Amino acid sequence: MARVLVVGSGFAGLSAAARLAKLRHDVTVLEREDEPGGRLLGVPIGGERWAAGPESVTLPGVFRDLFRKSGRPMDALIAISPAGPRHHVVPGRWPRRGAALDLPFGTRGAQHDAVVAALGDDAWSPWLDGLADPWDQLRRGTLEVVHEPGAETSPPLAGRTVERFTRGLRDRRLRRLAADLAGIDPTRAPAVLAVWPYVERNFGRWRFDGGSAGLAAALLTRLRERKVTIETGMVAELTPAGPVVDGQPREADVVVWAAGADPAGAPPSTRRLHAVRLDGATLPDDLVVHGRQAVRGWRSGDGWVLESAADVDPLDVLARGGLDVREAVTWRDSVDASPLLAELPRPARSPRHGLWLVGGAAVPGASLEVTGMGTAALAAHLGPAPR
Repeated sequence: MARVLVVGSGFAGLSAAARLAKLRHDVTVLEREDEPGGRLLGVPIGGERWAAGPESVTLPGVFRDLFRKSGRPMDALIAISPAGPRHHVVPGRWPRRGAALDLPFGTRGAQHDAVVAALGDDAWSPWLDGLADPWDQLRRGTLEVVHEPGAETSPPLAGRTVERFTRGLRDRRLRRLAADLAGIDPTRAPAVLAVWPYVERNFGRWRFDGGSAGLAAALLTRLRERKVTIETGMVAELTPAGPVVDGQPREADVVVWAAGADPAGAPPSTRRLHAVRLDGATLPDDLVVHGRQAVRGWRSGDGWVLESAADVDPLDVLARGGLDVREAVTWRDSVDASPLLAELPRPARSPRHGLWLVGGAAVPGASLEVTGMGTAALAAHLGPAPR
């Protein structure tokens, strides 16, 4: 039995702990805050917790596999149901007009109908069809394997960025739809990450009962079933001699760093999350206003969270896109957002022997789906503890 120390109790830490405990390892989870759950419980803004992203996920099989491989099936702990469409506002350029469309998930036919209704024809669906092989190569060769020190990965569609690759769409409105992806810097990120709309179309988007907080509760129940130790209010750091917790050395055979930032240093953020409450107005539950400065937004409780570049007022961008709610704002505050992904995501990577990075530590701004594939790969790599 290996002694595994998991630092951080967000989705990355909880999913890694659940899988490794089922493999009979002795797992302890360390959390800096007083309550486990990390960003699944929301982002602190203005003294309250707000949803860290849209309360929906794609690739439901990632989550079903997590619960199945750590104990009982997911349905025994939490239910999941299809999410509604994402509202897109795309700018036009003469002779094409700007447009708004509600893009559904999960079926090619429904997306085709939505794009035709908004834009007049559908070059979107056949373009996504061509991303099946790149997605399969990315999944098998990068997202579902571990990356040890010195390992190199050659992704499909190499040599181009997302922005350059999406120029293959002649309609600039569709080009924006393909390039403005959650958590990704299209000017620097590798072209293969443009597969994400294909993934959402084919696998749908889904909501957990109780949202991300409901998922956290289900995972904490699973950890109690697996008798995982969770220590809260603990400050952990890495030293050349090993992990140090609250100033004291801590013995561990394997350290899984899931604290949301690479201990060697995270890139600075150039984006902000803005929480707003409105009176007499409303916004879509999940939205993107595209353009030179794209803004994403999602409902959170009785308000909304808007993500934008740090030097941009997202409410002004929404207003230019026909969603002017500035006069309805009754409260707002903001915090720094996670940095945008600019490299190939390696969701389970090891900078040195005995240390593994998962979640935001491995991939800045990592989605739950990518994180889940990484912790699955790590558990498969470490394997079961000897009996």
